[in-house]
Amino acid sequence: MEKLKLLFIALLLAWCAAPLDAGLKGKIDSANGMFSRGKFEEALSKYQDAQVDDPENPVLHFNCGDALYKTEKYEEAVKEFEKASYSKDIELQAKSYYNIGNSLFKSEKLPEAIQYYQKCLELNPKDNDAKYNLEYTRKKIKENMDKNKKQDKQQDKQKQQQGKQDKNGKNDKDKKEQQAQQAKEEKGKEGQKDKGQEEKKPKMSKEDAERILKAVNEDEKKALGKKKQQMKSNNWGGVKEDW
Repeated sequence: MEKLKLLFIALLLAWCAAPLDAGLKGKIDSANGMFSRGKFEEALSKYQDAQVDDPENPVLHFNCGDALYKTEKYEEAVKEFEKASYSKDIELQAKSYYNIGNSLFKSEKLPEAIQYYQKCLELNPKDNDAKYNLEYTRKKIKENMDKNKKQDKQQDKQKQQQGKQDKNGKNDKDKKEQQAQQAKEEKGKEGQKDKGQEEKKPKMSKEDAERILKAVNEDEKKALGKKKQQMKSNNWGGVKEDW
């Protein structure tokens, strides 16, 4: 598509609804000269000075709007173009609507800009620049809508991925906690089992212990007596202790 034609408007130099006095005409001519040389701030100051002499002049409002637009003061420019649109001159009205559309476009108020391009075309259906800007703005709105939808889908996808990660992390945590709990329960069961086995072992009473010890002592005495008798019956040269 051809490069955007927005905002390139030729400054009106010769529109006047009534003859101007020499002083007012001199101020306007001076402002026009500064504007044509790209000195927009100085031109704006001159146009505003001329408005003191003729505050209702729609051409001065249009020219002030044009200078404000060039200095990127779009909201202020809209106000001046609106005042210029009250002119009885249909051509000036149409150009004012066109420039309001341009100012709104620059302010990123695209739906509002479309309305003023349409108003311009209602007054001047042959304005090719207004037609172009109207279609371009509609296309821009569609592109923005598509871009927003794409961004929304990306954000939804990111949220879903984050949700899955959080869920997986929670599942892993729950699994570890479950495993730890199972290990703890198994350890507890083993402890109870060992304790139960210890409890099942028969405990020896004091009387049983004394009885077993007495029997051992008697067996030892019998064995010792038997050994001494054997030693007496043998013709050995001497006693040999084996313990």
